[in-house]
Amino acid sequence: MKKISFKTKTTVMITLLVAAVCVLSVACIVEMSRRTESAETRQSLVKAVERNVDEIEYKNGILEIENDFAFYSGGVYCEVFDNDGKLIDGKMPYSFQTEPELINGRTEKLTDGENEYYIYDTKLDFTKYEYEIDVHSGQIIKYGADVAFAESLEKAEYKFTKFQDGIDTEQAIDIALSHAGVSRDNSSVISVELPGYENIQVFKVEFTCEKPLYDSVWIRGTVPADSAGGAFSAMFKALIIFFPALILIAALGAYIISKRTIQPVEKISKSAKNISSGNDLSKRIEVNGNSDEIATLAKTFNEMLERLQLSFENEKRFTSDASHELRTPLAVIKAECEYALSGNADSEEKEEAFASINEQTEKMTALVNALLSLTRAEQGISRFNFQNTDLSSLVKTVCDGFSTTKNISLNVEISDNIGLYCDETLIKQLLLNLLSNADKYGRENGFINVVLQNQNNDIILSVEDNGAGIKEEDIPKITGRFYRADASRGETEGFGLGLSLAENIASLHNGKILIESEFGKGSKFTVKFFVKN
Repeated sequence: MKKISFKTKTTVMITLLVAAVCVLSVACIVEMSRRTESAETRQSLVKAVERNVDEIEYKNGILEIENDFAFYSGGVYCEVFDNDGKLIDGKMPYSFQTEPELINGRTEKLTDGENEYYIYDTKLDFTKYEYEIDVHSGQIIKYGADVAFAESLEKAEYKFTKFQDGIDTEQAIDIALSHAGVSRDNSSVISVELPGYENIQVFKVEFTCEKPLYDSVWIRGTVPADSAGGAFSAMFKALIIFFPALILIAALGAYIISKRTIQPVEKISKSAKNISSGNDLSKRIEVNGNSDEIATLAKTFNEMLERLQLSFENEKRFTSDASHELRTPLAVIKAECEYALSGNADSEEKEEAFASINEQTEKMTALVNALLSLTRAEQGISRFNFQNTDLSSLVKTVCDGFSTTKNISLNVEISDNIGLYCDETLIKQLLLNLLSNADKYGRENGFINVVLQNQNNDIILSVEDNGAGIKEEDIPKITGRFYRADASRGETEGFGLGLSLAENIASLHNGKILIESEFGKGSKFTVKFFVKN
């Protein structure tokens, strides 16, 4: 089965994610819109019914529905029922055949067959009454009753008025209450006014009573629920049409994004493959000027290639140098063995041959041990014993036990109470290597100065001699494996591993070795330990 490429996987995942987000977003929008539209439909229904309340009243005892009553407006159908639930006037949707019970203030969603409707019922109790009474004869000219709204129930102060050869205000109130069949105890006078008419003068008396004097009337509003769903149907149809196009656009965009995203990685992969197949570790992957993750990846590859190149070069040089160092003692051993076994050597010569073989064997053993110590220090595989150590005391002990040659004097300047978290054995080895190197290349009757001190929160250990010195071009190479600048420092024994091991020990202890030297005048090796808080 063919593996799916990362680019294809990314395209599919982004497309599915976009599709899921779109579906979820549309579903949320539709649901919120549906609820909002449903609430607005209910609110429109209630408003349409309440607007019609003012259009129904009793005039001179007869129920009248005024011409302004809207039996159909804005999709809302309105009907008027008497108190017994019989239809007085109005109309309802043709498909709405159900006759639910009248319930005051009820807004409900009903299903009639395949259709759904919202209905709203409101009950009209006629508790506000209005009489107009002739001020001269006391006759009732007209009277009526309508629904009492809260804003119309505020009592107004009225002025007592009496007409000559007529009635006064209180008499007008009594005439109205008597006609309505109520007393002052179970009624509340709102106002008494004197409206101005051209040919007649009347008292206008308004009052309310707790118990309606006329039969109640009901208004029912009905609106089809699908009036709010038309927009949603259109929206769903549009989504069905445009959704495939949206997914196609998302897939195309995802492919372009994934292609552009993976392109730098493919470039890095191709470059790495070319470097690997060409066996040229000096080549590097091109890094763009950005500081993004791709550039970081390229830099990481380059750092890895640099380390690999250095490792291979060191390995190559190590193999060459080690074979060179081992070739001579092995040749000597072979020659001594052949001579001792030839039958021509007497007992004294055989003894000399065995002594030479032993000397070369010890030399090879020292070389192998030095290589093992250096390798362990470089790779960090030894089990080091790090602990808080009195470095001042350790350096003093090593210097006291070191013997110089060529009548070289050893001068020590050690500050007290300098501590270091370190492996004592490794630090001893580092210092002995530096001392041995200074003694080996020192001059007759010369000196070696050892200084240990604190400097700017760091620890400084230096070993200085006035010996042969090092040429300037040899200084960067002096700590390399098997490197010996024999031409500049004289013929001496050794493998050229001491300074390399010292450098690795310093690195293990968060330090580094600084070299100052002048050819023919001496050298100074300074170990700087960076002490962290």
